[in-house]
Formats: sequence, structure tokens, C-alpha cells
Amino acid sequence: GALKVEQPRFAPGHVLLTLPGAGDALTKLGVLKALPGVLTAEPQLARIQKRRLIPNDTYFSYAGGNPGYQWHLRNTGQSPGVAGVDVNVTSVWDSYLGSGIRMGIVDDGLEVAHPDLSPNTDTLNDHDWNDATPNDPTGNASSDTHGTACAGVAGARGNNGIGVSGSAPMATLVGLRLIAANVSDADEAEALTWKNDIIHLYSNSWGPADDGADLRDAGPLVKAALQNGATVGRGGLGSIWLWAAGNGGSVSDNSNYDGYANSIYTLAIAALNDSGARSAYSEPGANVLICAPSNDTAAGHRGITTTTTNSGYTHTFGGTSSATPLAAGVVALLLESRPQLGWRDVKEILIRSATKISPTHVDWMTNGAGFWFNHEFGAGLINAQAAVNLASTWTNLGPQVTQQQAQTGLSIAIPDGTAGGANVTFTIPGSVLMRVEHATLHTTATHGRRGDLNVRLTSPAGTVSKLFNAHTNDGNLNLDWTFSSVRHWGESASGNWKGN
Repeated sequence: GALKVEQPRFAPGHVLLTLPGAGDALTKLGVLKALPGVLTAEPQLARIQKRRLIPNDTYFSYAGGNPGYQWHLRNTGQSPGVAGVDVNVTSVWDSYLGSGIRMGIVDDGLEVAHPDLSPNTDTLNDHDWNDATPNDPTGNASSDTHGTACAGVAGARGNNGIGVSGSAPMATLVGLRLIAANVSDADEAEALTWKNDIIHLYSNSWGPADDGADLRDAGPLVKAALQNGATVGRGGLGSIWLWAAGNGGSVSDNSNYDGYANSIYTLAIAALNDSGARSAYSEPGANVLICAPSNDTAAGHRGITTTTTNSGYTHTFGGTSSATPLAAGVVALLLESRPQLGWRDVKEILIRSATKISPTHVDWMTNGAGFWFNHEFGAGLINAQAAVNLASTWTNLGPQVTQQQAQTGLSIAIPDGTAGGANVTFTIPGSVLMRVEHATLHTTATHGRRGDLNVRLTSPAGTVSKLFNAHTNDGNLNLDWTFSSVRHWGESASGNWKGN
């Protein structure tokens, strides 16, 4: 009874039937499916697809022979890159651009007059801790270029016909100039909680020297500020601090050795190159949450194109310094889509939605809760669209609960060169119904050369966190440090935890 029967060339083995009645496509499905040789039948219902916003910014588009420098936002395989190694953000921009979200750029300056940044800058809430102009974060155009580059990666105004787009092209940027000169613990603590009633997240592409020789902690005021900000920031939802995992990978430095990135209150961001491999400088660590695209010191890889001072642009920015504001922009989109997310909800959404990059990498493992983790990539490559999709039906986590176990005065000898090492077991009773998010291990050891030591934490589910790795650069005495790990996220806390 069809008015028209077609066998389309674009889909061999399929038949298109045009039926006379408006509802026949539905009512006759059963008859069609019952015909001999018919595997399935379905109505051709009209649907509206979403547009994929492609900004007209000079260095984003391919117009005029431009190769599309902003591969970290949309990687179609620009030589020598691999298609898909990006933050999967362009489809999100049809719905969310970061509007209404304030990002604090804690750095050496932010050129508020830059034509690609000025539409997004909040000059009423900027601050400068480095000189006598507290309301102007611009700094020295010749030496303080880092923060302006970070700001462009996170929140350069997109689709304005010039320059570049940030990952959150309509977010508001607050310049918090801090690291252009020596500052105190109090200065750092104030900057990290500045206007935390209106600033949603803080991008931090700085930290102690990445020399692979030192363990350098945040000061007591910074530690207190982070804990307090996670409690009262954003109206009690908790401030969000994204932190560069570190650039000392080539000298065996580790993100766990940086007291800022190692804090449970921060989100440590590692870097990968345009081919999806770890950038040579990017530091691994059990604390690394996710990774984001950046440059690589190895030859043949693209840098990051972003804003620079004197109203200019650069094509050679990089480091975990660039990966961090890129991820910060994605978090801004996430918060715009779901403003009520707590700081721990943001972490779990990023873990659950991340892309398992370089899937054959030997370090990938599934923890006891079914989450993939890698010491180099964390949970994987940040995925903006997947994160926003997951957040749309998200139910916030309950209150944070902590459980502590201590064993002191052990006087256990450290075996030299044995695989088993010195072992200490901590038992969390089964009556404690806890789901792990962050695991921390404070270790004190007396040793003549701590760089010879390895420290591991193994959960009851068998998940191993490599917290301290033997490395030749560190010839210091003794070990006294609190390590953190996100690799046990979602596991049950109950059972025997082993430190060795």
C-alpha cells in the first residue's frame, strides 16, 4: 500500500516507503516487520540537530590558508597532530560559553587592555599583590607575559573576528597578580580566596621549582585558606582551584612533591601533546586528576596559540601552565551548565567523563570502583561535552567525611634493594561505611638519601598509588611528607591498606 518505494544508493539493503496516511508510518510498523526478509523497520521522524559553533577568530578558523592553530580546542589532525586530541568543546559552545562564571587568573599579570581579553575582564575585582597599583593586574609588558597567555587559553573572547578563543569564551576574567615578585604565605592565601563569594574558580599555573630535588609544601595559611575556601566559597559549594601538575617530568620530578598540586583541595592538571602522548615535561603523580592538551619539548609538535602582552599573540605557549587554564575554561562551562555542583562533584564528573587517552599505555589500570587511572594522565583527557552531559542529571555527593589511622614509633628498618620493602598495614573496620575520594599517606622515614626510596599505598581493592619514586636528583636527608592520591576514588575504604 505504499505510494512510493525507494532503494537508496547511500544505504544498500535498505528500503524507503512513503505511505499514504500521516500516521501510517507508525501503525504499519508491525506489518512491515513481519514481512519475510525484513530485519527491522522504523519510522522516519523529523529531528533537529544542534549547530556546532565554529568561532570566526583568526587563529581558530581555517580561512585564508590559516592551518587552525587552536588545535587544542578542535583537533582535526592538523599535522603532525592526531584528530580528536582536544577537549571536545565546540559542541558545548552551542549551549554554554562560560557566561556568568568568574575565573581568577592567579599569575604574574593580566593585560586587561588586550583587545581579545578586555571584553571579558572584570576590572572592578582585579588585585595586585606585587606593587603599589592594587587595582591594576597588568604588570610589566616585557616580563610579565605568562598570566596574559594563561588568560587567553581560558577566556579570550571568542567569535569576535580577531585572534583566538578561550575554552570559555564568554567567561569573566579576574586578574590576580601574585607571582611577579616575592610574596608571603599570607599574600598567597589571600589571593587564593580573593572574592570567593563571586569568583567561582581559580587557575594556577605556578608553584615551587620543578627540579626533582625538593619537597616544597604550601604554607600553613595557604593550607588553611584552601580548606576554608572549599567549605565557604561559592556560597558553601566550595571554591575550585585548578593547579598545574608541574613541568619537571624530564628530571624525574613528580606532582606529589608539590604541596600545592598535592593538596586534596586542588585539581592537578597534567599535559599531553597533539598526538595524545604525555608531554615530556609533564609530571606524573597519584594526585593528577586529569590531563589537557599542551605543547611538547620533543621536536615535531605544535605549541599553543594564545594572547600575549602588547595586544599580541604567540604560537609557542605551553607547559602544564597552558593545560591548566584550558581545563579551567572547561570547568567554567560545566559550572554554567550546573551551577549547584560542589567542588567534589566537579572532580568526580571530570573523572567519570574523561577520555582514556593512549589506551595501550602500560600504566592504565581499573581501580576497585571501575574507574580508569594512569599516573601520567590521571583519569584521562578532559572531555567538555561528556562532562556537561553527565552533569545534566547529576545528584550532588553527600558531606565529606574523613577517617584517620596512625602508627607511630615503629622503628622499622628499611631493607636495601628488596622488592618487598618495609610494610605497614592500616585497617579500616568494615563498620565504617565510607566511599573513598581522596587518600592521603603521611610518611616519616630516617634515611641518608631519601631519593633512593620508593613509597607506595595499596588499597584493599589492590589499587596501587606510586607516591614517591626513587630519583637521583634528590640527595636530601630523611622523608617527612603527606602524599595524596585520587586513584582510589569510588572504592570502599573498609579493609587493609598497605603502605610500603
